[in-house]
Amino acid sequence: MDISKLTDDELWERTAALARAERGTLADLVEYLAEVDKRGLYKERGFVSLFEYCVHGLRCSEAAAYRRIRAARAIRLFPPISVLLREGRLNLETVALLHPFLGEEDAASLIQQAAGLRTWQVQALLAGRQTEQPRRDVIRFCGPVRPTASQPSEDATLFPAPSADPLGPALLPNQNRDIRPEYPSASSAPAKHTVRVSFSADEDFYALMQRARALLRHKYPDGRLEGVLKDALTALLAKRDLGFEFRPRQVARRG
Repeated sequence: MDISKLTDDELWERTAALARAERGTLADLVEYLAEVDKRGLYKERGFVSLFEYCVHGLRCSEAAAYRRIRAARAIRLFPPISVLLREGRLNLETVALLHPFLGEEDAASLIQQAAGLRTWQVQALLAGRQTEQPRRDVIRFCGPVRPTASQPSEDATLFPAPSADPLGPALLPNQNRDIRPEYPSASSAPAKHTVRVSFSADEDFYALMQRARALLRHKYPDGRLEGVLKDALTALLAKRDLGFEFRPRQVARRG
């Protein structure tokens, strides 16, 4: 079928139909995995675990295998989840998040609350049920930033690879070539290291962070926090240097 020849209405309707069919097929697969898990068939077929079967037998990615197994075991605990998956009111990510709490007495109520919510909303819904202690702040230096393909290093510019030989010099030993080892240039600036920062924060910080990301979406389309927080800290320190007194703005809470 030549999709480009479909009318707008046909394209719209068929896209929705494919999405419905995909949800149905996915729910079928999860139900079958639940039964395979119940019978332990993967062991009889030489797989050490259901995860290994999904990855190596069904060719799922590791992340996809994890979500499907969680959903399969969630369906064994609470079969109506299969219907919600077919309807699109729950997705695999949401079911994977709900799975550890489906043995509780209010599991049915919890699932009803989670239906239709986005992933971060489900995470917020479950936050009060988790007993994990806040983690301490972590600042860890990582390796230096490597130049990307769009930003070649200085050595690559000074000694470009021969373009006439796609096989490389190792496969053509009889030709004389000036092959130099890749040493850092003495005149180049020292490579900057990346720093991994991790900390726990409250909901007020999260709300401020989301507002800042929205305001700077034009500058950081991917929403990376590095740029957003760097701009905020730079602005704060610039005000300090100019003699402004920084006072946190009080946000009025709605009752």
